[in-house]
Amino acid sequence: MCCMMRVPYCMPSWGWMVLHELEVDPSSTTATAFTGAGGGSGATVEYLVDKGAASPSVSANITADGLSTAWSDTGIAPGFHFHRFGPLPRGAKVTLSATNAMARLRWCELVCC
Repeated sequence: MCCMMRVPYCMPSWGWMVLHELEVDPSSTTATAFTGAGGGSGATVEYLVDKGAASPSVSANITADGLSTAWSDTGIAPGFHFHRFGPLPRGAKVTLSATNAMARLRWCELVCC
């Protein structure tokens, strides 16, 4: 769902809140994107492991302004899991990877109109 709002860095224009999503699965194991001028809010990774999956793992790497944050979960039990990252800085490069699991990383971003 999108909503229109006044955004200070968009002045004098309005902005839209947009959902961004990276998805990976066993056939496409890595995805990369970046955040725009407003950065991102509410970043969360959700992942699902099927019963019998061999050595499942999910990882996310967030790089901005020369700093990097890495997160991973290995030896994951079957079922649904999630992890919250919180806000993402503007211009952050976000990479999501998974082995023998499905995963998606979502965040909301203000876009100037």
